[in-house]
Amino acid sequence: MSKKFVVISLSIIAILGSLLTFYASNLFFSDVSNFGAGFMNTTFFATVPMLLLGALVVASTLFIVRFYLRPNSRKILSRNYLFIAIALAAFGIIFAVLGGLLQLRSFIKPYPFPGYLIIMIVLHLLVLVGAALTLFKVVLKMPEDTETFKVTPKHVFHTIGLFLLIALAFNRFGAFLFMPAYVQWPTLYMTFVYYLFLLIPMALLVIKVLKLLEIKNKLFVPVLVIAIANVVLMILVAVLGGIDSAFVSAVSAAAPLERLGSMPMELLIHFLTYLGVSIYYIILEKRQNA
Repeated sequence: MSKKFVVISLSIIAILGSLLTFYASNLFFSDVSNFGAGFMNTTFFATVPMLLLGALVVASTLFIVRFYLRPNSRKILSRNYLFIAIALAAFGIIFAVLGGLLQLRSFIKPYPFPGYLIIMIVLHLLVLVGAALTLFKVVLKMPEDTETFKVTPKHVFHTIGLFLLIALAFNRFGAFLFMPAYVQWPTLYMTFVYYLFLLIPMALLVIKVLKLLEIKNKLFVPVLVIAIANVVLMILVAVLGGIDSAFVSAVSAAAPLERLGSMPMELLIHFLTYLGVSIYYIILEKRQNA
């Protein structure tokens, strides 16, 4: 697997995965907002399969990077990630069936679009069968690893952190890509700063990938620029949102948590997350280039 192939694969996954995760998360938060009407009156079961597809995409991103970085322990790595894919796909099929039987009471209702549940079942079934065949026909027949990778608590927390960063970056980038579908053009002159703010986590993720793949080692300046942009854009969004209610209404489609709460908690959580990751990267860059 060449570095060029990894970069191209990750770029394609980032675009498709971002669209998927944003759409899935919006369906999920829509269900959460309807929980007051009773769980069985929501479409939660039907939403889960798409959320699990999003999790598969995020996991595949981690897998591709680690498969490239660990040439001596690819068998166990592939086996573990295929087990994850099989489990997620199996649950995806189960929840799709439950959604059709218990909540939508149909597999052909046009929610959220025509054929949704059938498509989810087929996609998860393809993943399940494909992962199982790859596991038994390819991976288990691979030569044994020449190096045993030790899973430490630090590695576990690092994996969780990377998974969350990828999921957040995909979600926010997906909101940016979907912007033409929900943007209110008369207010774009002031809301464009929020749409730029959506790009911050993807920029941080790109920095991480460049570092992991050793495409570029000295990244202090880009990280510093991202950190400053995060603060400046946050201030502009907070000010514009505070003085004009039309701003909040215009960007609400990209901020589902704000629709559920009475305060801008999503904006604050995202800002603090970006700031924390930026500071962490800046500290690492200073140490490595000291």
